[in-house]
Amino acid sequence: MINDIKPFYVYTENNCLYIKNINEKINKIANNIVSYCANFDDNNFIHICSIDTKGRLIHFLYKNGRIKRKILCKACHNINNLKNMRLFIIEKYLNIFVVEESSLKNNQYRLSHFNFSPTNYNIHKYHINNIVQRDESIYKLNIDDMSNMILNYETINKNSRSDLYSKTLIFNTSNRKWIPTHNLLRRSTSFSDFKSSSTIKDDLFEYCYSIIYKN
Repeated sequence: MINDIKPFYVYTENNCLYIKNINEKINKIANNIVSYCANFDDNNFIHICSIDTKGRLIHFLYKNGRIKRKILCKACHNINNLKNMRLFIIEKYLNIFVVEESSLKNNQYRLSHFNFSPTNYNIHKYHINNIVQRDESIYKLNIDDMSNMILNYETINKNSRSDLYSKTLIFNTSNRKWIPTHNLLRRSTSFSDFKSSSTIKDDLFEYCYSIIYKN
């Protein structure tokens, strides 16, 4: 159970990534890191995903005090435009979300989603462009009771550049594809105020006490 996990600190200092356990033992994981996120899997192993100064996405598995490292792919072209990362582990698949701010268009963002299993690293990549920030959130992500991810975001109306409209996509975990809600038999309006009741462990950055992020 997640309550049995001893607290860890995952943090960066001078672009170096560290993990510190409850006994104050500090392990340096990597150099040249600009962003990172972390989460526990069902076996209580810690997965840390990061982007380095070359824009590469790197996966670290922290297991029994040892680190396994795998460079996955190019995740972003300009690390200066990188906004944030989040990690969700669903049905033993890692789902990493990376937000980049557009260097050409004000208040527009690109969301990249990387989906893979750490057992084979067969990566599925998805990119959603022209996201416009409204209020405080660039996008909203929930998980339903069937472990499907539901993404809500605002984008520009092609028929009227001054207007925005809300868009909802569903990620089907069985076939690993994003589909618009109008392709479903359910009414798309049913997702507008979706609240998840899933028991899946959520993004540690927001919810989990066992790993603490430090600047």
